[in-house]
Amino acid sequence: MMAMRGVTLLSVMTLGVAGHARAEEVPPVPIITQVATSADPVSGTADTPMPVAPAEGAVEPPPERRTYPLLPIGGRAAIERGYHIQRALGASGMLIHNVQHMNSRNLAVAIAKGDDPPEGASLLQVPFVTTTEMESRTSNSEFKADVWLFPFLNLFAGIGKVKGHVDVGVDIDLDAFVPFPFCRPAKPCGHSQLPFKADVDNISFTFGSILGYGSNSWFAALSLAKTISVAKKDRSDMRMTNIAARAGPRVSLGGDTILTPYVGANYFDMDVTVSGLVRSGPLFEDGDGVGLRYKVDLSSRRPWAGIAGANLELSSHWAMQAEYNLGQESNRFVLSLTFRP
Repeated sequence: MMAMRGVTLLSVMTLGVAGHARAEEVPPVPIITQVATSADPVSGTADTPMPVAPAEGAVEPPPERRTYPLLPIGGRAAIERGYHIQRALGASGMLIHNVQHMNSRNLAVAIAKGDDPPEGASLLQVPFVTTTEMESRTSNSEFKADVWLFPFLNLFAGIGKVKGHVDVGVDIDLDAFVPFPFCRPAKPCGHSQLPFKADVDNISFTFGSILGYGSNSWFAALSLAKTISVAKKDRSDMRMTNIAARAGPRVSLGGDTILTPYVGANYFDMDVTVSGLVRSGPLFEDGDGVGLRYKVDLSSRRPWAGIAGANLELSSHWAMQAEYNLGQESNRFVLSLTFRP
């Protein structure tokens, strides 16, 4: 990257995402950092001699030594050309709340009248059982570590806990399921709505990267994150892809405090597999209900959302972020705190 002296390199706080149910990886938010000097070295430094020309006839003094960061790669060249670079290492804590409407596919069931289908029963796709409303509501707490590998490239990884539930509505055509004499043309059984709730209590793993650049008065960043959220007994496994672009101005509030409001767009595609057992109440004249074992794949109905947020850099070590994502059938709220040693 080429720039005139005094231009500030963009640095991005790597807070992911979440998992939505993570989850949310919620995506990182950009910030700008302070210049690295010999009096205020960044973490992970290497001393490099800086030659000084001696006065005529004087004994040459030992060379001065200036501190340069080991990371990012190319950081020394960037500093010598007048760039301001971020402290390379970071640790973040994040809270995410996510609501997402879903589409379903591959619904397979085993259904029995008056009893539960046995464990291990074959699950089949049947035309008389269909899904209706589907919605995921999850909250994610996550720890994330990041490193600026190059002045413009950040890599991050996180681990988190996702809790919540997935609501799925099921419609059963009882006349197609139970034949005469229980259901007959003279007295049809009709349809039964059998909603169920799949609990989410998962461990999430997130990996991603950020490309960022900016000046003294603006920034732009592009982030990509992939999250895998694993459930016990394969009940509610989740896979998420999060791509986001953000841009906005930098506003100095005095001293080292910088406020960075921003807007952007987010693509958050979530795939969830839920399975389990649900029972109805009495549905037939003899008082029997139905037992339903199910497995269904869900995915985000409309994955695009707009972004509005702000990052407050308190110093070269501490920053806070708040962000809201609003889509046609989704919304997500993110809070985070980052420390850079």
